[in-house]
Amino acid sequence: MKRVREILRNEYIGAIAIGFLLAQSLGGIISVILQPIITYIQTRGRPSSIFAAAPKIINWPQLILGVISVVLYLLFAMLLFVWIYPRKQFPAAYADAPAESPAAPADKPGEAS
Repeated sequence: MKRVREILRNEYIGAIAIGFLLAQSLGGIISVILQPIITYIQTRGRPSSIFAAAPKIINWPQLILGVISVVLYLLFAMLLFVWIYPRKQFPAAYADAPAESPAAPADKPGEAS
């Protein structure tokens, strides 16, 4: 598995896969937002009868499936990102060392001011 992770990281295949999953989730979000709007526009112009039931603006099963697919795309993208690009753990010596800041240049010995 470590070899697969290295290939995915070094050949940028993992980044492309993560980008594809994020693009799919973005498309799903747009679809979930536009679906009720398009349905409302289509049913608004349609003539209605007083004997017919009121048309449903929101198709709940399709909307719920769209939201679930977006969540799954984002979840798989996050898991793939965490697996391919783990956080780097620094040794304790680096964590305890104080950060060095650039000091003002000191006068060199032997130079007159």
